[in-house]
Amino acid sequence: MTPINGLLDVADYIVAQYTKVKIGTGGSPTSFSDATLDSFVAQKTVVPSVNRANGTISWVAEFTGSEIGNEGVAELGIFKASDDTLLSRVTFTNTGVLASADTLTFTIEMEMA
Repeated sequence: MTPINGLLDVADYIVAQYTKVKIGTGGSPTSFSDATLDSFVAQKTVVPSVNRANGTISWVAEFTGSEIGNEGVAELGIFKASDDTLLSRVTFTNTGVLASADTLTFTIEMEMA
């Protein structure tokens, strides 16, 4: 089902504004009141994309083991580039430590419905 035009307008706004992907070591449950990560580790600026046929937004961010550090990561957030407003935060089982040259790729998809 193709989303209605208004949802695509919202998706276009999100893609233009929310281009920071941050990772951290925190693992507290997500909450509506979240404004930051629990414990920031690293960030990437990415170019998200909109699949106009199904109304999904995708972010792909790659981090090396040297960027992640020696604790692994257990949370990820998508932030507005201009003022660090949090769009979405997720927690997951800690990745564990990676070799410094290894790469961890996160693919985040958000459905506009």
